[in-house]
Amino acid sequence: MARFVTPRHSHRLAVLASAVLLATACSGPAGVELGKDWKGSTSLVLVEVDGLVTVVGVNPDRARAESLAVVPQQADDDHSVSPQLVELADGRRVLTVPREGNRPDRRYQVDRDDHVLDGMTNGERLRRLLPGRTLVAEVAGLPDRGSATRHIAASSVLVKEPAHWTVKRELTIPGTIWLAASDPASDRICLAGGAKVFVAELTTGKVTPVSLPSGMDVENLACPGGHPVIVGPSTSDSSGVVNATLIRTDGETTVSVTGGRVDAVAATGTSVLLAVATGDDTEILELDTTTGKELHRATVKGLPASLDIAATSAGWLLYTEHSVTRVDPPTGRTKTFDLPGTLLDS
Repeated sequence: MARFVTPRHSHRLAVLASAVLLATACSGPAGVELGKDWKGSTSLVLVEVDGLVTVVGVNPDRARAESLAVVPQQADDDHSVSPQLVELADGRRVLTVPREGNRPDRRYQVDRDDHVLDGMTNGERLRRLLPGRTLVAEVAGLPDRGSATRHIAASSVLVKEPAHWTVKRELTIPGTIWLAASDPASDRICLAGGAKVFVAELTTGKVTPVSLPSGMDVENLACPGGHPVIVGPSTSDSSGVVNATLIRTDGETTVSVTGGRVDAVAATGTSVLLAVATGDDTEILELDTTTGKELHRATVKGLPASLDIAATSAGWLLYTEHSVTRVDPPTGRTKTFDLPGTLLDS
């Protein structure tokens, strides 16, 4: 995903300072060349460009990715944990930069109109944002991509009102949260830790465990409309063929995959996208979330691993560390273009 903000009148700190920093960045700080395609960049991602955390715009129609804004660097940035960029239900993007020690994360709101980053207050320490429909969840205990973390007895989730970032309630989730997903169309979020999956109601604070098939290993998680989609490997023999079996109930949807490793999952209103690594290639499957029927399938040659997948009006976007591949679902045609650096968050 998850593949996981505030209203337009959020607190702004050092707006002038941010504007000055970014104005300076336009001249190419540390060699970073900035583009101007804010309008055409329908997707924004975070990329490390020449050692700097940079907001990069992805224009799938033109198959191009370019740096748009450099995040101000501080001496206490925690480089062991990746920064995060999320889009809230109202369309605002919030960028979080972890800091060392027990210091709260630094946060910025991306101003697409003025092409600047506005400083925000009320950051928490190492929390991942999960945007809901009217509220926002901040999850502690979620490990960074590719890193390990110690097991804890319980994890906390802060539920905040995004207009002023005031805390509405705090939820306690058993164990360490390894996976988390949300959908800005719903105030229900999905959380997973070990072999357990939970659904949390942000408006009431109710936390409900989800029943899983016996022996299922939870490897990926999506949460379309607040409904958990749980993905894991199948124990059946696949003979090297990628197949996915989707079973939907009132409580959850499970997807068992054979023939490869599921690297990324994304859910739309009516379908689930799976990026499955099969040795030197990646297979993309789209399944109907109601019937489980396979809608589309495409193969991306020479791509042994991926980090994220997204559905856009221009087709599927498959992200790796250094590139983006646009895939046309009906034809399977692909177009790969480079990122200006190393992907941090998408």
